[in-house]
Amino acid sequence: MALDAAISINSETAYGVAATGSTEGYEGQGDSWKASREFVESLGFRAGMETVRADRRRIVDMGGEGEIECSVLDSGAGSLLRAVFDSLTVATGAAGAPSTLSYRTATTAGSPSYTVQMIRPLSDGGRVAYRHVGAVVTEWEFEQEVEKALTLKASFDFQTVNHTGVEAEFLPITYPAESIAYDWTRGAVYLTRSGAETLVPVGKWSLKGARGLKTDRRAVRANPLKRQPKRAELPEYEGEIEAEFESATLPLYEDFVGGAIVGLRISYTGVTKSGNGTTAKLDIVVPAIQFTGESPEASLDDLTSMTLPFRALDPGRPGTVSLTYVEPSGVDPTKPPTPPGDAVKAKK
Repeated sequence: MALDAAISINSETAYGVAATGSTEGYEGQGDSWKASREFVESLGFRAGMETVRADRRRIVDMGGEGEIECSVLDSGAGSLLRAVFDSLTVATGAAGAPSTLSYRTATTAGSPSYTVQMIRPLSDGGRVAYRHVGAVVTEWEFEQEVEKALTLKASFDFQTVNHTGVEAEFLPITYPAESIAYDWTRGAVYLTRSGAETLVPVGKWSLKGARGLKTDRRAVRANPLKRQPKRAELPEYEGEIEAEFESATLPLYEDFVGGAIVGLRISYTGVTKSGNGTTAKLDIVVPAIQFTGESPEASLDDLTSMTLPFRALDPGRPGTVSLTYVEPSGVDPTKPPTPPGDAVKAKK
């Protein structure tokens, strides 16, 4: 186990311009950051040739892909959520007050690109920092099930990567001074029909989005690196609810067979408090969903259960999916992260 591995991010001032200064650390649960390379070959008739000549083959940097999969903490998740959603509005208060971060989907992909630093330990000592530049989220997924923490998986496409084994060149990493993971005991799922909101007992839910970005934007321009991803397809947002089949969940099946459009709200209350005593909070709102399946299923050795996939639809106003994150620390993710030393001083 790589105990000294780390992953952190910071927004870029422009696509492909590597971020400098402090980065925000995330407790990633895997390392999937992989560079991609292709080869340009020239092959033609030539006497005496045994295979492709060494001087007729050139390597091209194609960028790559990676994921950040982590538990959603009740403090310190602001930058990663900014990478996921198209729009962010920040409301800050007086000293000691939390910041309220309002995210939503939009017609244009307005989130910035990021520099993602992945630090990997060497088995014989030392570490190497890989700096992935021009990283943009292409897909995302939230998932919650009983006995687990709320997780977020953000899939990135990046333009290029460089690395260094010189510790002095690593980007500093900041972590929240205090934070607790949102988990199944802190959340609740609600459905709205005809203006009335009802709590629904579910065993598992998920919500994911594909942002519809074109990532292979290359041109003959004396530069092999890809250009900034742009929205080229209609985004898709969908999810799934799993629950026991009971009187409280029977209406979900009836919504499915009737083609009803209902509202979905998923609400979490955190543990961490701001200086003025305000508790962390997270709310996901999807104003219009339509279930796409399916019938309940009886079992010989378990209770009757139901799995209901759904699709999120445009409600006719901004925000097909929106998320409100009450950040106890008061941090504004649109501003540069506080250097680690300053964060410690501020805490004292």
